[in-house]
Amino acid sequence: MIFWEKVKYKMRYGLFLRSILLNLSKIGIEIIPYYLFQESKKNAILPEISGDPSEYSLELFGTDRINILGTLNINFNLNESIRFLESGDLCLVLKYRAEIAAFMWTSFNEINYCATHIKIKNNEGWLSAMNTIDSFRGRNLAPFLRYKSYELLNEMGRDVFYSVSEYFNTPAIKFKEKLNAKKLKLILFIRLFKKIRISFTLMSND
Repeated sequence: MIFWEKVKYKMRYGLFLRSILLNLSKIGIEIIPYYLFQESKKNAILPEISGDPSEYSLELFGTDRINILGTLNINFNLNESIRFLESGDLCLVLKYRAEIAAFMWTSFNEINYCATHIKIKNNEGWLSAMNTIDSFRGRNLAPFLRYKSYELLNEMGRDVFYSVSEYFNTPAIKFKEKLNAKKLKLILFIRLFKKIRISFTLMSND
């Protein structure tokens, strides 16, 4: 019974097919269907969260504090993070009182994901790598942090944003839908043995 419950859970959240694709990638066959989203503050409303929103604050972490994220039992690469910061990327951290609750990255250079390569304009940004700390999950903090990032980036003259979510990453897609993000494209990317690259646009709303 427990086995079938696990199968049903994986099917519900797309984990079953994701696990198949992950196993294929181990033998050199990468199949990645993903959405390209466009986001903006004008299309979104501030999401409700569990608890008092006034107890949350948004901070930017630089190279002097970025190592703190590595203590939170997450998939974190310090050297890569420092490289991102030195290239001009921003690490936006949502804190509950003095505790880190969630964080994300923003780039102003270009979108470079599988078959998508877009140069970022002066009023744009690429939003990526949303992470909610385990102890804060279930509070609706991902869309809350995203909305707060819109506000901060709007103050910097950025008002159009792009992001990517893999087709089977249901939680990421759902939090973007809460913010009325627009699905621009559904793209199927295939890479065989790290040499042959193929991509198809399955849906386009440009």
